[in-house]
Amino acid sequence: MPTLRVLIEGGQVCNCLRTKTMFHESVVPNPTNPFPDQEPKGPFWCAITQSLLGPDGAHADADACRPGRGCCQTA
Repeated sequence: MPTLRVLIEGGQVCNCLRTKTMFHESVVPNPTNPFPDQEPKGPFWCAITQSLLGPDGAHADADACRPGRGCCQTA
């Protein structure tokens, strides 16, 4: 699965979804595994509410913050 930044840029998840890995990469290069798992990992928060819940009161995460959700804003 691509990183959260790639999912946001592709319009697959809400552009208000945030996680700390968007701001700092903590993956240490490993020569035996040049393609580490880059799946978006939590905790997630909504940039609008600045909390774990979105404007609609539901949890903010990479599975829930998708097009079709009332508060979802995509690129």
